[in-house]
Amino acid sequence: MYALLFGATSPLLPIDTSEFFDSLLQLILKSIYDPLYKSLEKSFNDIFSILNYEISKTSGRIIGGPVAWNQSAYSIIQSIAEDVCIPIAAAFITVIFCWELIHLVQESNSMQNVSQEKIFLVLMKFALCMFVCAYSFKIVMGFYDIGAMAAKQVTGRTSIQFSGVELEDLGLIATPAEYTVGMLMQLAGYKIILFVGKLGIMICSMLIYIRSMFWFVEFLLYASVAPIPYSTWVNKEWGQVGMNYTRKMLAYSFEGFLILLLFTIYGGVMSGLRLGDFTQSMVMILGSGFALAVMMFKTHNISASIFNAH
Repeated sequence: MYALLFGATSPLLPIDTSEFFDSLLQLILKSIYDPLYKSLEKSFNDIFSILNYEISKTSGRIIGGPVAWNQSAYSIIQSIAEDVCIPIAAAFITVIFCWELIHLVQESNSMQNVSQEKIFLVLMKFALCMFVCAYSFKIVMGFYDIGAMAAKQVTGRTSIQFSGVELEDLGLIATPAEYTVGMLMQLAGYKIILFVGKLGIMICSMLIYIRSMFWFVEFLLYASVAPIPYSTWVNKEWGQVGMNYTRKMLAYSFEGFLILLLFTIYGGVMSGLRLGDFTQSMVMILGSGFALAVMMFKTHNISASIFNAH
């Protein structure tokens, strides 16, 4: 009776149970694997969203200039240049004017051979120096406008992104024939790597922000004392002070253009980057991101060397 009831079905019972648990295990692994894969894919495709956002904001600040960056800081620096530094420059102009008169007396044999042309030339130099000092802050901002005009030519080309890159191209299968615990562990490991990569990209974005803020502060700091070096421009002995200052401000003005040009070069490098496996690709992306951040701190030296403003 037992054999009739259970003998025919008992050999099938372990097989059905094994298939059931295998199917259940596959269902559980699939329910974990698929969302994890999609999350990993989305995170990888959006890895440059933070960096692109900061690059876009930095590009807007560079083109907008110090006024768009911080109106209150710009107003304070402008008032210092006009209310504090111009009176100091006036004192320098007075000393230099007296110096010019002394040289004029020495060269003209105690005023015996002074011509009207020489006196007129000294007065013209004095008037021109006062005019330049009075508008020195606006002149420096004009230098910045020239640099911003050059920077506008490279905007729109600074976005960093990959085209047509998917996780399957990096050796990760979207729908495997059989799900295993090892595959889940692999995805989990890649998720950790991607988290570290995103953290590195955030650090790069923070460095870009710090570098741009440091540049604006340094530019405004130099611009605030513009009347003082320009007060020495017309004097032969002191004229190099104003000329060196002009070269320095031109270097600062075109530094923003070099920063945007660096973004453009980096975007082109990333767009043409040939990716291998997932880990190698993340190392290349993160390493290139830190290379961008490091090169941003070298743009000042590059710009200064172009304008001989060392």
